[in-house]
Order: sequence, then structure tokens, then C-alpha cells
Amino acid sequence: MTAVRSDISTEGIHATIAAYARHLDAHQPDELVALFCPDGVSEIVGMARFVGRDELRAGYGGMTPAGPQLHLVGNTVVERTGPDTARANSDLALFSRSEDGWGVSLTGHYADVLHHDGEAWRFHERVLTLQM
Repeated sequence: MTAVRSDISTEGIHATIAAYARHLDAHQPDELVALFCPDGVSEIVGMARFVGRDELRAGYGGMTPAGPQLHLVGNTVVERTGPDTARANSDLALFSRSEDGWGVSLTGHYADVLHHDGEAWRFHERVLTLQM
């Protein structure tokens, strides 16, 4: 699967955010990287920063889940900043499954800058701040 095809509406932004969570949980780094602009940035504040598709692919490729996990992203607020640009802010709860069942592993907040390239909304910058 390549980047989520969408029109220029904010609905396409929500689809890109959802696809990111699904590809991350399924450990699909190539599909995940396709959601970013060629010079896109992904940062986990204080832990990691990847710039450009090569670094993104290497970084996400090395993030193999220890077991089943589920990123739930919600409370997303989208602000259009131009005809083909937008900002989005979302909350994150990461659930992991252990022998005791499912539990919340971490929470955080995503701050995104997205661009529509004529085909799809892509992350130009995705910054995750963990709330532990």
C-alpha cells in the first residue's frame, strides 16, 4: 500500500493519521515511510529524529514491536494553514499485550505538519511528545 489517496479535504488528513498507526502496529516501514514527504521529519522528543525517507526507513525498520500493540490516536484537531497545507494535533494511547492481557504502555501527543502533494496528504513533520 502506498500513501493514502485522498482529496484535499481534512478527511484525507484523518485517513493519513490512521494509516500511520496501522502501519506502525503491523511493522510495515515501507508503507509508513510512503506517508511522509521526501524531506519529511519524524521525531520522538528526546529520543530519536529521522529526516528524509532513507533515515525514516532505517529508523522505523528498527522499531520492531516486542509483541502485539495498538496505537489509538484520537482527539485530532486539524487546522488548514493553506490550500495544500495543514496542522494536526492528536492524543496517543499505546496499548501492548502481555501474558496478563492488554494494557496502556504509554501516552503522548502528536503535533503534525502535513502537505497535500496533489495525490495525498503526507507528513512533512510528525513530532511525538511522550507523557509518561
